[in-house]
Amino acid sequence: MTEPQSIQTGDAPRPTGPFAQARRAGNLLFIAGQRGIDPATGELVAPDIETRARRTFENLKAIAEAAGGSMAAFLSTTVYVTDMSAHRPVINRMYEEYFGENLPTRTIVEVRALNQGDIVEIEAVVLLPS
Repeated sequence: MTEPQSIQTGDAPRPTGPFAQARRAGNLLFIAGQRGIDPATGELVAPDIETRARRTFENLKAIAEAAGGSMAAFLSTTVYVTDMSAHRPVINRMYEEYFGENLPTRTIVEVRALNQGDIVEIEAVVLLPS
């Protein structure tokens, strides 16, 4: 078995702490929690859930594609939101838009707070080609 490999792309934001954007182990890609951070500026995008969620999905997509994957290959996700009743409907709509018929498994959890006062964060596991 080969050693796990770190994945880094400039098309997604640099980590905000001591962790990798993603790690590849064999055919599995583990993507660290992504938030609504613009990779060009390193700043959070507009504070509404629609804009933050869309940027979060774009960051996930960029990392998966940098590793040779695609949105169709996402296996599992964990979503953290700060307001389940307000944010879950938007997250559901975004899942349908970004994943289509290839919906990954998902756990969604309401949390009291996220880093930098953010409102959504998503981590994922992706199946990569051999």
